[in-house]
Amino acid sequence: MKRTIQAAQADTGKAASINWLWLAIGTMMLALIMPNVQAQEPGNGLTDIQIQSLPDRGVELKLIMREVPQDPLSFTIDNPARIVLDIPDSALEVGTRRQQVDVGPLDTILMAEANGRTRAVLNLSSMVDYTTSVEGNVIRVLLSAGSGIAPSTPTFSGAQQSAPSSATATGPRAISNIDVRRTREGGGRIIVDLTDPSTPVDIRQEGGRVVALFKGTELPDELLRRLDVQDFATPVTTVDTLRVNRDVRVVISADGAYEQLAYQSDGTFAIEISEIKKDESSGTIFTEDKEYFGERVTLNFQDIETRAVLQVLAEISGRNIVVSDTVQGSLTLRLKNVPWDQALDIVMTTRG
Repeated sequence: MKRTIQAAQADTGKAASINWLWLAIGTMMLALIMPNVQAQEPGNGLTDIQIQSLPDRGVELKLIMREVPQDPLSFTIDNPARIVLDIPDSALEVGTRRQQVDVGPLDTILMAEANGRTRAVLNLSSMVDYTTSVEGNVIRVLLSAGSGIAPSTPTFSGAQQSAPSSATATGPRAISNIDVRRTREGGGRIIVDLTDPSTPVDIRQEGGRVVALFKGTELPDELLRRLDVQDFATPVTTVDTLRVNRDVRVVISADGAYEQLAYQSDGTFAIEISEIKKDESSGTIFTEDKEYFGERVTLNFQDIETRAVLQVLAEISGRNIVVSDTVQGSLTLRLKNVPWDQALDIVMTTRG
């Protein structure tokens, strides 16, 4: 009996030593991290949230900021259905961090503040299409849940809407070239070369067509044409490029069941159309054999730092991602309903 008590005391002492060891390690890590994270007062603040019901169960949210905000970063999670908005360089200045809504598809709004940014999580009864825009000091979010509101996808709505970009100052936005290539997996890749990487792009899927609208963009006469690419043996049959007022409209027609993916690296905007094979539950754009099993997400980033995208993917996946100081630059990314590990592959591929 005495030996049992001594053994228990020894085990307790070991457990206490281990706990103290982990506490010491954690303290040392904080001591190493904290000098590199200088606390700076955010330049803006979220002061109020206004909610309005729209026809056919649509919802309009207005995030009222103290000053004109930067464009929010947004991504979605399908299960459970959530839309996440991150507002850079801002603090949370509302009285409550949880707001019960129960309007249309929107159940609750959760708010938090960390690392100089404010996060608003929209918990939904089911995933719906949404758009975001910045109007003065208001971030406007439209959730569409019925036929009364035109279905839409997140748009590339960068800061150029409130301030002219450097390319606009020196010359008009334009498309310099459009090319179609065949991927190794038999998909069609439409490559659009832009003179201004911050050109806003809105992409919609309409039946057997994918329509990309390049806003405020000029098109040379020689690119005003139809490309017949049926001989490429891809789901893509034709690519039509049109002028619509001051915008350029690229209409991609495809046959059969397909999925579309758009991404951008600097001035190159790519749209991939891949066939959905009935006997395959998973696949990839970049490799022939790799399968992805991560939680499906939708990402909509305009001219965001690559390091920030990797940070978002780390939070979604719950994994530790170490980014070296050599990772620089920014990208525009639009991924709809893709596994997070495939999104990570896309980011790494587009950034080399």
